[in-house]
Amino acid sequence: MRSRTVVAFVLALAVVAALVFAGVRVDELNYASNHPYAYGPAKVIAWGAGAGALLSAAVGVLAFDLRRGNDGR
Repeated sequence: MRSRTVVAFVLALAVVAALVFAGVRVDELNYASNHPYAYGPAKVIAWGAGAGALLSAAVGVLAFDLRRGNDGR
């Protein structure tokens, strides 16, 4: 594969992963707020999903920057 294709693939995966992690975070926080005394590990999962979303966004930013560098700008 060409490097531009690989970078575009990584960028797309990073965006999808960030969206999935953000959705999990929202879902877990909604569960924790609806079950104030029985939410178990929901807040821990929400924190982990938030960290995963931030990590995915960082990978996406790096891939975007690499793509710009390959374009010669």
